[in-house]
Amino acid sequence: MKKTICFLMLLTSVTTELCAQNKSDRAFEVPENVVINRRFWVNLDKGNKMQIELTDITDLEALTNVDGLLAEFIKDIAPLKDSLADPLTSKRIDYFTDAQGRKKIRLQQFQPKGASFLINKGELSSLRTEQDTIHLIGVIANPPKAQQKISLTNDRYYHLTFYLNDINELSNYINGIVKEKLTTIKNEENTKWPLILGGSDHYLKKDKSISGGARRGFVPGSHGDFLELNFMVNVQNYKNYFVPSFSLGAKLSLTNRDRTFKWEPGLFWEPHFLFANDPQNKLHTYRNDFLTFTYGQGGIPDHDPRKAFSFSAVLSLGYLIHREGEYFDKQTFRLGAGKFGVRKTTIEPSLYFNNFFRGVTPGIRISQYF
Repeated sequence: MKKTICFLMLLTSVTTELCAQNKSDRAFEVPENVVINRRFWVNLDKGNKMQIELTDITDLEALTNVDGLLAEFIKDIAPLKDSLADPLTSKRIDYFTDAQGRKKIRLQQFQPKGASFLINKGELSSLRTEQDTIHLIGVIANPPKAQQKISLTNDRYYHLTFYLNDINELSNYINGIVKEKLTTIKNEENTKWPLILGGSDHYLKKDKSISGGARRGFVPGSHGDFLELNFMVNVQNYKNYFVPSFSLGAKLSLTNRDRTFKWEPGLFWEPHFLFANDPQNKLHTYRNDFLTFTYGQGGIPDHDPRKAFSFSAVLSLGYLIHREGEYFDKQTFRLGAGKFGVRKTTIEPSLYFNNFFRGVTPGIRISQYF
């Protein structure tokens, strides 16, 4: 009994510590409910890089005084100079500015996992291989009108990340170069973004040092509403028949501003194929076409509308628009409700009926999405 109590106390203390640690970490990050819509990379020099993340592209306006922001950061961390003296540790500094202009600073240092050395003219010296990282995050006060559909209640944020060979090299960029890159993105973001050969990222044609994971720096899933073409192969039972079919159509995804919930109406053409002997006792293929309306609604994981529902309510209603043979009754409907899915395969219970549910045939439908 005592061992059980001690174990529960230990488990509770570990859980409490982990929760407190996670809460502390979130205090120096963009809140989870804020959607980052744009992300750009900028190659500086000597292997140094900068990442720019924005709630909306219009938030570049708030960074016109980026040189002043960097100078203020350097001044604020000056008292930490002695803590940054170890040349072998990699440093991370988080610098968070809230809506009232209050600042929070967190310094972390990491010892190398192994030892690296440089031999120069016969002399052996220690070598650091990890870059320093600086995160500058701030709330944008009085932001301009957003270009994209974003939350009307959440604050808007900027997040600048610098990856530097040495943290002191940040002062080299308070010379207008960072401001110039931001201005270039602002003025040229609607121009050409060719694909980087051999990769999936895109670069700004006007300045090849600027790139993004997608054209114009869009973050995957940040477009919000979109129309998607779908093709599926299905198999279902109808009475004592095994009936293959396929579905071809389109589905519209509509999301709320916070990208936590979406609605998906769709319309599909679905030919069903039955194989049986005709009156001449020859094998014949009978095609019966359904026009099917589908509807789903539910939660969105990771604020990405292109991902499958985290939870959902789904239904479908099909109507027989082309009849061949005597297998389906005239004016047949098919009703599906609920789906169980594994990756791109779904299982859907369904009912075929006509004459206001007078002739009801249950079935199971298995679909493979492509």
